[in-house]
Amino acid sequence: MTDIDQKLDLLYDLLVDNLETFEAELKDLISKPQKIKNTNKFASLLSRLKNITFIDPLLQTISFSNKGDLWLKDFLYAVNNLLDEASEADEYDIPKNLIDKLQVWILDNKGELAWKAANLLKFYESELAEKIQLKKLEERGDFFLTYAECILGLLHYDKEKHIELVRQIANDESRDQHLREFAEEAEQNYR
Repeated sequence: MTDIDQKLDLLYDLLVDNLETFEAELKDLISKPQKIKNTNKFASLLSRLKNITFIDPLLQTISFSNKGDLWLKDFLYAVNNLLDEASEADEYDIPKNLIDKLQVWILDNKGELAWKAANLLKFYESELAEKIQLKKLEERGDFFLTYAECILGLLHYDKEKHIELVRQIANDESRDQHLREFAEEAEQNYR
């Protein structure tokens, strides 16, 4: 048997004959991230599988996490990619404390954690999410993509209410040039 035949047999066994078992094992691993040696590869695998049934367990595990958990950014990456692929008709269980955690990660942190948390927050259309995004946009000095995610969240939540703010950011010379360009493009795309 050739190497490619072995790989095809393995894939067939996992993805056809034992798909439900494979999914259940992945969900179990999501709930026990400390058992995963390379969470970056695991998150990439979940993203590539594009199976929205992994969203709820990821959200649940993220809601129990702490800022210093080594796997947190990888799990945020995976759930954000899966949510990007999901349809607006899909529903998810939002853990009670998740928005509070996202608020802390966005407002009290900078860099990758704040960016990925802001990316996740943009999927939650609520007054609390709006408040967090507006507060983040008041500050300066974070990675411009964090602010970009806040802009997208606000426009998705209430375009008419927030389009003027986006226009102001695009024209604010004290802002990062990348953010200004992003805001200008977002304003044009949301007209």
